[in-house]
Amino acid sequence: AVHSQQWAVNNERRTMNNKQNIKYNTPAPARSQSKSGFRVNIRRHTYRNCFLVIGIFGLFIFSSCNMLLHSKKSNLTSREDYDFTYTFLEAERLKMLGNFDEATFLFEKCKKLNNESAIVNYELATLYIQKKDYSKAIDFAKTAIKLNPQNSWYKALLAVLYKQTNEPKKAILVYKELLKTNPNRVDFLYELANLYNYIKKYDDALKYYEAIENNFGVNETVSLEKERIYLVKGNKNKAYNEIQKLIESNPGEVRYYGMLAESYVSDGDFEKASEVYQQMLKIDPNNGLVHLSLSDFYRLNKEYEKSFNELKIAFASTDVEIALKIKMLITFLNFSNESSELKEQSTQLLIILIETYPDNNEPRTLYADFLLKENKTEEAREQLRIVVKNQKSKYIIWEQLLYIESTLNDYEAIYNESSEALEYFPNQPELYYFNGLSAYQLKKYDKVEETLKQGVEIVTDNLPLKANMYSILADVYNKLGKIKESDEAMEQVLKIDKSNKIILNNYSYYLSLRGDSLDKAERMSMLCVELEPNNYTYLDTYAWVLYKENKLQKALEIIEKAYNYGG
Repeated sequence: AVHSQQWAVNNERRTMNNKQNIKYNTPAPARSQSKSGFRVNIRRHTYRNCFLVIGIFGLFIFSSCNMLLHSKKSNLTSREDYDFTYTFLEAERLKMLGNFDEATFLFEKCKKLNNESAIVNYELATLYIQKKDYSKAIDFAKTAIKLNPQNSWYKALLAVLYKQTNEPKKAILVYKELLKTNPNRVDFLYELANLYNYIKKYDDALKYYEAIENNFGVNETVSLEKERIYLVKGNKNKAYNEIQKLIESNPGEVRYYGMLAESYVSDGDFEKASEVYQQMLKIDPNNGLVHLSLSDFYRLNKEYEKSFNELKIAFASTDVEIALKIKMLITFLNFSNESSELKEQSTQLLIILIETYPDNNEPRTLYADFLLKENKTEEAREQLRIVVKNQKSKYIIWEQLLYIESTLNDYEAIYNESSEALEYFPNQPELYYFNGLSAYQLKKYDKVEETLKQGVEIVTDNLPLKANMYSILADVYNKLGKIKESDEAMEQVLKIDKSNKIILNNYSYYLSLRGDSLDKAERMSMLCVELEPNNYTYLDTYAWVLYKENKLQKALEIIEKAYNYGG
């Protein structure tokens, strides 16, 4: 491994001779993005993290061992040379295994054995990059270059480090040095263009972008970067020419026409934009992105009917991502209350999405929300029933459906749907409440007891819900003749809410019927009346308790009040 030949030649695989395989990483033009997204897929460039073809990982690929032959000759004894080689190979092995600290220790030992080894300094630089200690990495890279100034890889690493530490001017100097000995390396040309662009020396950036084009032909990302620069410089005609070049290089690519049309729209030239849109429709009449962009164009031109017609075509096309459609639809829904026309348009778009994506639940969920706001409760219920049939694992949809069923007082549906939902969400206390309440209304008292006994055990911080469960349980226990359990359930409610009027009234009434703890019954009934003095039901109960205590005169006074309040 140590004596493999021609490592530099082998690594020339990195040189890109086939212009169709060139890949760049560059920013898209700094225009405002239209909804059509013709520029959305252009890959973005982040200066500090862009390592490109000669990035950090690329620099790790080639074998360090192969470069040992290119280290400076040293005066090592045969034993020292053996120790150096063995230690180096062991360090290399540890680095490959990801043991960077141990590898660093051994490479530093190699440096002590032979302080004129360029490759050792290079390896230490790469390891300190892993540790994010860029200052040390730069020092070791510089030393490697000093010991072997002809090695392009060492210089490339230093350039990358300067980019990482946001020192673009230093990186430019290194790349220029690299370009002297590698004049046809597109990656170096591109790095220089990108760096000059970053420091806003646009003329220099253009020079290198043009050099790339001269060597490798028209390239989308380079052309778009040139367009952006020309726009910054205020030269719109040259900016348009860059897009025209892309169209000429690939006349069947509708995206380029879209970019040009959007550029014209951005500059207010609607006539030229319209001409380009007509060309786009001829090339690809069924392209949803074309119709979406055209919808935006008509909207800006205040041709609203045409705009909406194009939007409907775009919504029916799978060329446009559903996420974008949903985002646009939500905007429609937010303003739908402002006019009947917007409501109608919102409805049409919702139905188009449901028909286009029958297996996607999001459009149906949005439609259900829309129908609820329009008080079309039964229609909303039908949409949510389809959603839970297709997707049973989303709890919030089950809960929303059950609330709708409760507003419709459809207890049979509540019971069946909450029973099914509990199979998927046994730890959701609200489902126990819905199930218990509906079973109560359907007079399935044994089921109420079974369900709500489980429910009160899993409720934690929702005390009002727990109180409601105990309240239903108390009534059911009373109906089942379980008097002790009924009293205990009502006591639990009063622990949570000592002013619960329904329980105060019912508890006092049940006690009076049995003739038990009449003084306690009187206190609870009196408190209930104090809380709501004009409620004839509570007054009637209070009069009854007083009657059971043989306090007839006071009972008569209270029952007369109840009568006067409508009882």
